Amino acid sequence: MKNFFLNKKLIIFLIVFFSLSKINYLLAIDKIYLDLANVKFEHKINFQKYQTTTQLLTKTNLEKEIHNWVKKNIVLKGNSGELTVKILDESIIDSFVEEHRKKFSFLPKDGIAYKINFKVKIIAENKKNNSKGEVLSIVKGEKTFLGGFSINDRSQAIDELMNNMIRRLSVNLRNGIHEEFRDFITNKYN
Repeated sequence: MKNFFLNKKLIIFLIVFFSLSKINYLLAIDKIYLDLANVKFEHKINFQKYQTTTQLLTKTNLEKEIHNWVKKNIVLKGNSGELTVKILDESIIDSFVEEHRKKFSFLPKDGIAYKINFKVKIIAENKKNNSKGEVLSIVKGEKTFLGGFSINDRSQAIDELMNNMIRRLSVNLRNGIHEEFRDFITNKYN
């Protein structure tokens, strides 16, 4: 009877141990390890261009989201070199702005549509090793409202769209880094 309990405890311990080690492995594999020394955020001046006829009450902040993504997903392991993150464009335009009315010719009179663009560039450069890589990700989104929607309803829908666009942007950046930064990718043990 005593052996049975010891075996049961041993089996439970082994299951928990291997489960935790797999989780740790999955978390470690999720990170991108680069042979660079530091990161800087250097956004284009006036990268935010909101040309809307009504005030949108959006909570999504692209700059904060990109900063958090880099902090969470990229680990710098080198002694020299620099990773530069640039937001080049964050724009929202709507169909009521006169100069953009032609882009929305498909809309009925009681509708409003929004076009959103995100453009982010990440540059890895190590002058000591004479190597450089660039990743550019552009994500575009559209949202159309037919009929009378409140500003809160439209803002919430635009926020959801922006969050989905940020997820696509993150996937594009991750894939681009794996393709373009081969000279900089290292592992967590180096």
